[in-house]
Amino acid sequence: MSHHPDTRFWFFIPLLILASCHVVDAQSPEEPLPDPVELRVADQHDVLYAGGPNLVRVQARYEGSDRWVDARPDSYTVEAIGPATVVEDVSRQPRNPFMVIPDQAGADVTVRLVADQVSAERRFSILEPQTAQSVALQIALDRPAHDYTGIGAGVMFYDNQFNIDDRLFDWCFKDVDTQIVHALIRPDFETTNDNDDWQVLDNDAFDWSACERMFWILWHAKQRNPDLKVYACLYSPPAWMKANDDTAGDAGLKDGDQYKLEMAEYVYAFLKHAEWKGTVIDYLCLFNEPDWPHTQDGSHFKSLTELARTHVQVRDAITRLIDNDPDFDHYPQYVFPETLGAGSITRAGGESDQLADIVRSGTLDHLAAWGVHDYWNTGGYWPVRFSELQRFTKKDDKPIWMTEWAQRFPKSDLASAMDYGRSLLNSLRLGSSVWMAFEWVHPSANQSGLISTQWGEEVPETRYWRSKSYYVFKQIANTSPPGGRCIAMDLTGAALDEPATGFECLAIAKADKLIVHLLNDLPISRPYEITSPELSKPMTAWLTDHQNEFAEQEAPASQGRLPPYAMLSLEYKVAKRD
Repeated sequence: MSHHPDTRFWFFIPLLILASCHVVDAQSPEEPLPDPVELRVADQHDVLYAGGPNLVRVQARYEGSDRWVDARPDSYTVEAIGPATVVEDVSRQPRNPFMVIPDQAGADVTVRLVADQVSAERRFSILEPQTAQSVALQIALDRPAHDYTGIGAGVMFYDNQFNIDDRLFDWCFKDVDTQIVHALIRPDFETTNDNDDWQVLDNDAFDWSACERMFWILWHAKQRNPDLKVYACLYSPPAWMKANDDTAGDAGLKDGDQYKLEMAEYVYAFLKHAEWKGTVIDYLCLFNEPDWPHTQDGSHFKSLTELARTHVQVRDAITRLIDNDPDFDHYPQYVFPETLGAGSITRAGGESDQLADIVRSGTLDHLAAWGVHDYWNTGGYWPVRFSELQRFTKKDDKPIWMTEWAQRFPKSDLASAMDYGRSLLNSLRLGSSVWMAFEWVHPSANQSGLISTQWGEEVPETRYWRSKSYYVFKQIANTSPPGGRCIAMDLTGAALDEPATGFECLAIAKADKLIVHLLNDLPISRPYEITSPELSKPMTAWLTDHQNEFAEQEAPASQGRLPPYAMLSLEYKVAKRD
């Protein structure tokens, strides 16, 4: 779901690009698009490389518009004429970009695109595999950057996917070394006010049936990973508390303290019920993307100061309820505020200044972390988004958590994996301490999940699979030491934070272990060299590319060649550090 800025709201920034993905049916676009009136292969040289994966992107122009956009992959068919294969995606559905593997160099291949009314062709010369600009990384072990807490994924709107097979529990919570699971506090447990006293909880007035499956999943998760922390987020309070009398996120709470206190009682009731079901909520957020008016569940606040004051008042009321409860004594840690991106906090003009005053006053010192999603973008912002927020919080002990990222668009399995890896490594390298995928399991059509399912009309069908993104995620999760530190690096070669260079990296150290991740998002291989006075030969290396999935490599080396569209992780032993 894409959004466009509106100058009426406090978070407007020129050229802002916002996106969200939560409850849109992956198989049903908001409005059916017409058939394309023109097709073309986009952003592609007239060459393909023999033997390796080539990702070919298609654009379309639709009636009534002169703008070229990424074509809906189900709106055309693809044929390769010549010695090359169009690879069927693991989803068995059309994808854009799609993968082409030519057989041999020295020939030509024509890619033909056909829609109902139009067609297009592009002729490619097949070349021998090429190499990109080499990169040299100098690891600066004496310059740690920030803490690395770990990574995780959500069990949110598609928790029914776990009904398909018990193996999903092992795939998510046993086979992958994650530290946090993101859970949803739904808005429909208290459809009418239980009573007029927010300090008196009538649990019989609550209907907890909508969260039974979630707690069943969380119980299974903790059986497989007892150290897993549960992070719960309230998307919207019940409709009767909202100014729009609806859970849709285009309004906040009704005026007056009463509704903030009732919201506190609602969350407190959830915390108590969670513990009764065997789940302790370790971390809590009271808002999801409050900086944007959503049609999905949510609460929209038109100012950062109103958002901060509401958070503090609700949090204080929850604390008071727990203080007065002899049977419940668990105080969650708070994450604030789950905006679409760091820029919604730091680039809101006068509102940012006023929130900075609140930060300096100490009012938000109770926070465990500042939580942001990673969809907010504008020119010049991306490389500095987390450093801006780190300066804004003014406290070294307030880490940044990147709490939601999702693919959202039906790319090929390999292209999606590269997006996952690039986003994850970039976020951690530039300042976040936690990175969280939106959903563990999700219908396959928009690839928002790490495990994909074939979605049926009423219930999920039995076909499900671990995506290439899953293996990129697993490779980072299972090799990076949680509780470590992200380490500074000096790079020579391809520029970071410029997509055209197709390179991303990350180094994490803990005790005597150093992990270096390298990602090459180009159709050609890339020479690399990793150096540091304290490094010897790496002990182990793992590779994920179009042929490998978190595969251990026989001869790990600090010098070598990254394959096309690949992520390599290397483990070193270094002098032990605190």
